[in-house]
Amino acid sequence: MLRALSVSVAALSVGIGGIRAAQPQLVWSDEFNQSIGTQPDPTKWSYDLGVGTPPGWGNNELETYTNSTSNSLVVSDPAATDGKALAIRAQNANGSYTSARIKTSGTFTFKYGRLEARARVPSGVGCWPAFWALGSNNPTVGWPACGEIDVMEWVGQTPSHVKGSLHATGYSGGQSLNADDVLPGDASYSDGYHVFAVDWYPDQIIFSMDGTVYEVRKESDIPPGSAWPFVQPFFIILNFAVGGDWPGPPDANTIFPQDFRIDYVRVYSLPTTPPASLVWAPTPPTNLLAYSPSSSQISVSWQAPTSTFGASISAYTLQRASDAAFTQNVSSWNLGTATSYLDNTAQPGSSYYYRVSAATADGTSDPSGPVPAAALAASSTSKLVDISTRGFVGTGTNALVGGFVVGGPNPKTVLVRASGPAIAASPFNVPGTLSDPQLQLYTGSTIIATNSGWGGNSLVSSAAANVGAFAWTDPTSLDSALLMTLAPGSYTVVVSGVAGDTGVSLLEVYDVQ
Repeated sequence: MLRALSVSVAALSVGIGGIRAAQPQLVWSDEFNQSIGTQPDPTKWSYDLGVGTPPGWGNNELETYTNSTSNSLVVSDPAATDGKALAIRAQNANGSYTSARIKTSGTFTFKYGRLEARARVPSGVGCWPAFWALGSNNPTVGWPACGEIDVMEWVGQTPSHVKGSLHATGYSGGQSLNADDVLPGDASYSDGYHVFAVDWYPDQIIFSMDGTVYEVRKESDIPPGSAWPFVQPFFIILNFAVGGDWPGPPDANTIFPQDFRIDYVRVYSLPTTPPASLVWAPTPPTNLLAYSPSSSQISVSWQAPTSTFGASISAYTLQRASDAAFTQNVSSWNLGTATSYLDNTAQPGSSYYYRVSAATADGTSDPSGPVPAAALAASSTSKLVDISTRGFVGTGTNALVGGFVVGGPNPKTVLVRASGPAIAASPFNVPGTLSDPQLQLYTGSTIIATNSGWGGNSLVSSAAANVGAFAWTDPTSLDSALLMTLAPGSYTVVVSGVAGDTGVSLLEVYDVQ
């Protein structure tokens, strides 16, 4: 089924610094986090095959595109955000080159929005990877009338340059509207991952690299008599060409195979007009955990924002308050790039709320949702009975629900886990498990904490070991956990599938301290 979206929004949000334009909102993505060795998701991507018409794809390229896992597959990559990336791999067999070109034509198109990928280009003369989009009416009107947005093109003979371009009637091929982004000091784009993006509005398209704008193209500035076809749905293309009119053929120093690595591709909705700065603050930090390891101490940890829109995190700010609205007894700590903090100023037996925000050179995020935590008392008679239940989980009526009570006069630290991938692995090998169990912790009808991926949190691992729970070994799995110090009272845990899928999940609640 073809999914077409017009992705612009008009709204305001309130951040720590006041009112600002709405942040981009994720509407489509591929994180390429499926099993190692598999092809791109066929529900999102299809292939262009062969040598093109005319041969050479109109550029005298040398490669033949295939749908083989020899040329496109998910690989392990520690430098990727989740440890996995798509490799579009160019091979050379005695001067016969093969590679891959994948597209969302037939599955997903979009009109307006932010198109972003985190990618690492190959190395060597003759290599020509690209991340781009083409007007969906290409089969009927042809190129360049359909329009083309080249988010990123790179060629091996200029390794410190990437190019962003627009092609349409009146400006195409060698006369496209384009600009280069150049790394300082003759550094090579092959040396690491970078974030390439365009922010596409009805009357302008803004190109950026690692959160820095280097090119703005406006409808009002195009050559007289030329067209602006960027008012219709486009589809996404990733490809790795070899040779061609622009890069020339590989030379003796280009060693194959070569990989074009893509960590993710994401599409966001945008406000109707760009911010004055043309760039975006990060999204809030995720998976905030707060618990009390001992009297007068609360340990707080979190994970990086889902998106920084290309810019690097420069600092986190942690806040503590005695109310969820953060109007009472507010304390703040500026923590640099650390993702954990031990609060030694908590009063024994007292309850608090914590939240954290992230900053980059492009701005400061909204704060994360508040998470409650209580400091352990110097001595405690509170009790919690370990609970575990296993069931078939999905959404709605298939949710797995468990309840527990912190009894007695003092707070208690608990570990709550929802296992899916962990019980599918050895030694359990449970069939039909839920791949993405999400935890929601309630008091009454109010959600006080949520987690949808434990992220290898060392505090969770340590707490599990201390209570004798079986170890989770994959930090990239979507098993979920909450480690919290809770005030006396009754609580409800709900486990459901994030993506609307169903399967078996194990819910556990442990008395940690």
